[in-house]
Amino acid sequence: MKITPLPVGFGAEIDGVDLRQADAGVAELLRSTLLEYGMLVVRGQSFTPPEQLAASRLFGSLETFPTVRGQLQGWPEIFRVASRPQDGHVEVGRYWHSDGSFREEPTPISFWYSEVRSEQGGDTLFTDLQRAYAELRPEIRQEFEGLSTAHRNGVVHPLVLRHPKSGVPALYLNIGLTAGVLGYSPDHSRALIDAVDRHYSRDGATYRHRWLPGDVVVADNLHVAHKATPITPATRRILHRTTIRADGVIWYEGAQKQAA
Repeated sequence: MKITPLPVGFGAEIDGVDLRQADAGVAELLRSTLLEYGMLVVRGQSFTPPEQLAASRLFGSLETFPTVRGQLQGWPEIFRVASRPQDGHVEVGRYWHSDGSFREEPTPISFWYSEVRSEQGGDTLFTDLQRAYAELRPEIRQEFEGLSTAHRNGVVHPLVLRHPKSGVPALYLNIGLTAGVLGYSPDHSRALIDAVDRHYSRDGATYRHRWLPGDVVVADNLHVAHKATPITPATRRILHRTTIRADGVIWYEGAQKQAA
């Protein structure tokens, strides 16, 4: 297995591995690499639904989702993101966010598999939340340290979130679902959210993933955020996404037993 850091300063591309056949040594290396780099890009995979679930469980136990139009019957762990409503959820996440940030215990890891590739559009952008915090001006870091944000459903998280395993601080904010900053007026909250949005997108801070068939991307949601780009129903694109539960993620004791 070969690990090549991406040139943007976070994330790593993994070559020479078939995730369907990862033994204990390979699985441990994948997990440690994800923790270090925040994101893995693995090309050339080929999964059936149960094979994707098995590969996802290398990182912990899985969340489940309601079965609605476009979702796979019998596979509630797979959340389909698509360009057409008959194929899955459309118009999803076109703003900077980490999956599951609306939960009291945020979703720690997301795993995407490219089932059907779009000929045009539908790239996904990623940005490093730890680097975003580190590159704030010192006085802004000091201000942000004491702030908390409220989602539209009332869930509150610190704006500066420390990783439960590494302890590294990250600038953690869901641009689309945050209702406001506790103690700030609506206008002040909006100004802060807009400023963070721009900061996430600053020059040199983002990685654009152009999906190919069989691509897998694994993201530590407490280390990186992502953002969908526009895609038209005129072209067909399907991603199968699985997500790891907070109570069964790899960096908690006993998580591997739960994931088995």
